[in-house]
Amino acid sequence: MRLTGYLIADPDAPVRFGELVIRDGKIEAVRYRQAGTLGPAWFIVPGLVDAHTHPFETGLELLYGSLAGATSITEVLDLLAERRRQAVEWGTVLGFNLDPDRLTEQRYPRREELDRVVPGVPTLVYRIDGHSAVANTDGLRLLSSSGVSVPEDSVLRGTAYEQASRLFKSRVRPEQVRTALAHCGELAAQRGVTTIGALVGNESMPYDEWTVMLEGLAAMSVAAVPFLQTWDCELAVRAGLPRVGGCLLIDGSFGSHTAALSEGYADDKGNRGCAYVADEKLSAFLRRAGELGLQTAVHAIGDQAVEQVVRCHEQIGTGTSSNNLRHRIEHAELLSGDLVGRIARQKLVLGVQPAFEAFWGGPDKLYNRRLGARWQHTNPFNSLLDSGVTLSGGSDSPITPIDPLAGIRAAVDHPNAGQRVTAEQALAMFTSAAAYSLGLEGRAGCLRPGTDADFTVLSADPRTSSGCEVIATLRAGKSIYENKKLSERPLSS
Repeated sequence: MRLTGYLIADPDAPVRFGELVIRDGKIEAVRYRQAGTLGPAWFIVPGLVDAHTHPFETGLELLYGSLAGATSITEVLDLLAERRRQAVEWGTVLGFNLDPDRLTEQRYPRREELDRVVPGVPTLVYRIDGHSAVANTDGLRLLSSSGVSVPEDSVLRGTAYEQASRLFKSRVRPEQVRTALAHCGELAAQRGVTTIGALVGNESMPYDEWTVMLEGLAAMSVAAVPFLQTWDCELAVRAGLPRVGGCLLIDGSFGSHTAALSEGYADDKGNRGCAYVADEKLSAFLRRAGELGLQTAVHAIGDQAVEQVVRCHEQIGTGTSSNNLRHRIEHAELLSGDLVGRIARQKLVLGVQPAFEAFWGGPDKLYNRRLGARWQHTNPFNSLLDSGVTLSGGSDSPITPIDPLAGIRAAVDHPNAGQRVTAEQALAMFTSAAAYSLGLEGRAGCLRPGTDADFTVLSADPRTSSGCEVIATLRAGKSIYENKKLSERPLSS
């Protein structure tokens, strides 16, 4: 098979007209044509990579519905009521991406309000950051009977939230797990993604549930690179995986006031967030993973949490081995100049989400409310790149949508002008750097002979156009998504 178009071989490459020769799912040859032969064509870039997704939760949001557009408690309740019949069949109601700050009432829905629209069915509604939730009376009874400590205001945070989330997800049936993952793959393909870093599961899952999850990931239309979210390194070895972790929580989030900070929150002075893990546990995990040759990833957002992760890596000597295993910190949002330097010296890879800045960054949004002037130190992409740190782009879906093109724009348009990156650097976050962070640099992230035939076909160069559109997505040379516009201008030569 041959595909013709304007080729962008890697993030720094010029646009050149040419063709890709594909055989057995690989690029066999890249052939460029003389300028005189140029004509109307689509732009072909390396398959876009979202290196940090939660595909199960993303799929559940597609199954149960999103609350992201709600602007009042009434709208939230109406959206939940629409799902009640389905919820009775499934035995639970889950609501995703509630943003209390966007609601007219500026609060979570109360237990009795949830009871009115979903009576008799345990219900859990997640805040948009995935670090707090509320439940109805049946949900709280379920939690209490399972030993979860329920706060008086019914808003679950910290350990209680984590226990609640695990319990509700454990009630999802295997067929729903497979369907949710399939839906996530279809959505990713529509957004031009060929590979995802798939952060899945939790510490309390039995092995047969891990097996269902891994089988579902393998069946997705996009390639899924699994991170098992467990502190048990041997479990990853048993599953035959070279990595372990993901969003293993060192702290929480800014939105829920649970990210661990060195100084208190601007809107809650006495609160410095939550530190979930002792140094001893984290260091033991990192050390054991190193002994087994496993890459690790852990979640740390606040500067106090990031410092703890860096400190533990320093103690086990990650930097002295040049971080050959590519250990990652996910998010790493609030960073001082000293922390940037220490991250660089340990050669740590950061899994970052540029869309967070588009959603919550800048002087007039959530980060300023929570952090005050410290919003100017969130996601310092330019400083990190200048220090030689590899930045791997992701969405943290369903926290923000799977949409690498939006991520690229967010990195270029960072609200802190001093931390903006070039368009080439932003494209690398979602191609070559993301592939490197997943150990796929020999197979993905560029258009070269011998690499996988994974491509994203766009209407324009994403480095110069803020309005380019996904035209098609191909994995191993086979189409997994086609925009109707593809019929206007075929790819095959």
